[in-house]
Amino acid sequence: MIRHLGYACQNLTLGPKVLSNRTVRLKNVTRSKISELSLLNARDLLSIIKWNVENDIYFFRIGSGIFPFMDHYEVGYSFDDILPAQRNEIKEILKQVGELAKKEKIRLSCHPGPYTCLASPVETTLERSIMHIKMHDLLADLMDLGPEFAINIHVGGSYDSKQETAKRFVEAYNTFSDNLKQRLTLENDDKASMWSISDLYHNIHLKCKIKLVLDIHHHKFCQSESLLDAAKMAFDTWSEFSEIPKVHYSESRIGSRPQAHSDWIVGPIPSLGDMPYDVMLETKMKEKALLGFRNSSVLS
Repeated sequence: MIRHLGYACQNLTLGPKVLSNRTVRLKNVTRSKISELSLLNARDLLSIIKWNVENDIYFFRIGSGIFPFMDHYEVGYSFDDILPAQRNEIKEILKQVGELAKKEKIRLSCHPGPYTCLASPVETTLERSIMHIKMHDLLADLMDLGPEFAINIHVGGSYDSKQETAKRFVEAYNTFSDNLKQRLTLENDDKASMWSISDLYHNIHLKCKIKLVLDIHHHKFCQSESLLDAAKMAFDTWSEFSEIPKVHYSESRIGSRPQAHSDWIVGPIPSLGDMPYDVMLETKMKEKALLGFRNSSVLS
């Protein structure tokens, strides 16, 4: 039973000047420029959350670009490196975002990019992945959100073998603080050679108790169980947690490879049983796809 529909990162209705991922060319990175862009990104994130409240949208994925290049392996910086005036205002704005989310019961999450590979056998890749994850953990702390703020990742590959890869993933996961562990979630993949929900459940979850996120679209291309069985396994990993399970949904984009995400949602979204869960719509048309689907006869 779907509780909330959500969308990811960008609001098209507010227009191209309202965005939370402003950046700059690497060669032009300065402390002043980073401070300026981070503040603008934080301000617009608050604007997007307020718009969501006005439009009864209570699930949103924050993008990874609030602090441009913070997690870059060459020019990365800490929050304290942001100039004091901007840093103080950013802290206040992100605190407001968190307070608004709590007041309106908005579910917020994030999704570090595809180069986040905790199971990589390459030490530098692992170090950069940890840096990337900790940047998102900082964002959650600045909003004063707890474990309900999901930092969702993929394993990142199957490498030499799934057993050895799972072992490396669990070892890296166990280096994190308890707070960060509770925020992390793990998602299934969209290639047959990669990680199905069953793979994640048996090889990783049972060893470290990380919560699993079922991507319905990905499941079509990488499955060793039925969709309902995959949902049951994923949902079981959320038992006794402070939030209900979340799933991802998209459809194949016409004229592109089957794994590509669609612009809109035609539906219906498959039912995963009576247990409540939230659905993140991973569509190119963002909130417009959500509103279009929500207003369609599919939900009636």
